[in-house]
Amino acid sequence: MDHKFTFKDHIAYVTDRCAKLIHGLSRAAKVTWGIKHEAMKTIYKSAILPLLLYGAPVWIEAMKHEYNRRKYIKIQRMINILTAKAFRTTSNEALCILTGLTPIIIKKEEVVRLYNARKIRGSQPQEIDYAVDYKNWPHPADGAFIIEGEDTKELTVLAYTDGSKSRLGVGSGTVIYKGNKIATQITTRSDSKCSNNQAEENAIIKVLEATATLNIPENNLRTAKVYTDSRVTLDSLQNPRNHAYLIKEIRKTVATLPESNWKITFSWVKAHAGIPGNKKADKLAKEAARSRLIDITYSRLPLSSVHHDIQLDSIKRWQKEWQTCTKAQKTKQYFPSAEERLKKKIIITQNVAAMLTGHGRTTAYLHWFKISDNAQCICVQGDQMVEHLIYDCILLETQRSTLRMNVTKNGQWPADKHELITKHQKHLIDYIESIDFDKL
Repeated sequence: MDHKFTFKDHIAYVTDRCAKLIHGLSRAAKVTWGIKHEAMKTIYKSAILPLLLYGAPVWIEAMKHEYNRRKYIKIQRMINILTAKAFRTTSNEALCILTGLTPIIIKKEEVVRLYNARKIRGSQPQEIDYAVDYKNWPHPADGAFIIEGEDTKELTVLAYTDGSKSRLGVGSGTVIYKGNKIATQITTRSDSKCSNNQAEENAIIKVLEATATLNIPENNLRTAKVYTDSRVTLDSLQNPRNHAYLIKEIRKTVATLPESNWKITFSWVKAHAGIPGNKKADKLAKEAARSRLIDITYSRLPLSSVHHDIQLDSIKRWQKEWQTCTKAQKTKQYFPSAEERLKKKIIITQNVAAMLTGHGRTTAYLHWFKISDNAQCICVQGDQMVEHLIYDCILLETQRSTLRMNVTKNGQWPADKHELITKHQKHLIDYIESIDFDKL
């Protein structure tokens, strides 16, 4: 029992268990054969990372101690070496960039922040669209059972709703028909971080609120059909386990309308199919998303948006650490930005790892560790470093001519390493894989 709640024993147990798993994996993840790069990343994310992060919100304070942090970094370094097929002298900072795996200390804090946001722990910079607390759920007998309505000839009101999300903003559009004439049009704007589904649901709420205020004689039939092109919204309304805030508001509003003798049904309509009402609602939603004259009426952020913001913060922190890191200078020449690296899909092999880190396979590297008598390339034109192999070695002129030809189609030669990996990644990787280090 950890009676002092230092969690030292827990961290030691978890890291020892992960180390054993990684040692077992190493038997099937050799440099030239066995488990491939992408498979190793999947194993890390789905098996090892959950073990490392289990219960992190409870013991997060224990990671303030350097000896605990070192244990976690050591484990990630072990799996990174297997994943990247890299030499053991490669720094963990370079390995994380090479594999595209967030440094474990930053990842741990990201997971804790997300947990706190989901469990409503701690202060949040903006209101979040949490599920409604069970204490506020309507009784099943009091709620309206919502289904997709069948076609009805006698409809008092026909309404079309739509939502729009773009880089310009988030908007909702609603058009209500009485007979064949437009009775009212409504446009609303939501926070730019809100989702398209929230915009769709917000549009339905506005329809229901507007319907209740329509001037319909009491003795007249009061039936309304609401069309939406959001199948997700209709499924959510019919799902008794969905207690999202806007879904609850729709159900609550529908439940009160029968008091005014309104009968509401919902139906799905295919988007962009030439239906006039849907086209009009779509146009209104896009106009609302673009407009800055419409006040924002809804600003509860979905958890997906919160998760995205937390991930961006983690990347920014990673970038700050990467910039201030004094190691991995060769790798920084290719990847000055961690965010930029994450956008790239690179299959890492032993050759690629050696050329992107400067660790391994070259005589300059072997001479550095006194394994080779000298650092000179067998072409006798200079030391066999990464730069020499890319730009100068005459033994690789045939392969380099192909690389140079592809680069000069939309650039200049010689291109720096960042440009090579950014704009000419495929050709650079092909060139690296064509190098036979055993003959150099």
